[in-house]
Amino acid sequence: MGSDYTAAALAILAGVGMAVAFSALARFVGERRVTRAKQITYEAGSDPVGSPRVRIPVRFYPVAILFLVFDIEVAFLYPWAVNYSSLSCAEPLVKGACQAGTSWLGLGAVVVFMAVLLVALAYVWRKRAIGWD
Repeated sequence: MGSDYTAAALAILAGVGMAVAFSALARFVGERRVTRAKQITYEAGSDPVGSPRVRIPVRFYPVAILFLVFDIEVAFLYPWAVNYSSLSCAEPLVKGACQAGTSWLGLGAVVVFMAVLLVALAYVWRKRAIGWD
């Protein structure tokens, strides 16, 4: 194991060790008083009434899928933001330092990405797939 991964391995081992230790403590030291109130299903503070098989309107699914699509696409902005300075350097001598000038590659890439998102949002809005009414 290289020295680059030692800290990460120790953090992972510490996390797994704590999880195992706390689970064992809860299992062997904790009290177990089984009551009727503890055995019922708890859902958002209300008593469960009726069947769990509730019909969900079809209009929910396009909104949910659109949310996932736009949410994941916006998550792609994080790597761009982290690498923006290296994308904007025309000729980097040292990592993180620009020497010869600034390139528009980093900004241009995200402008194109956001334009595609905006066109997709306009299309979905025009098809009226966003509203609940």
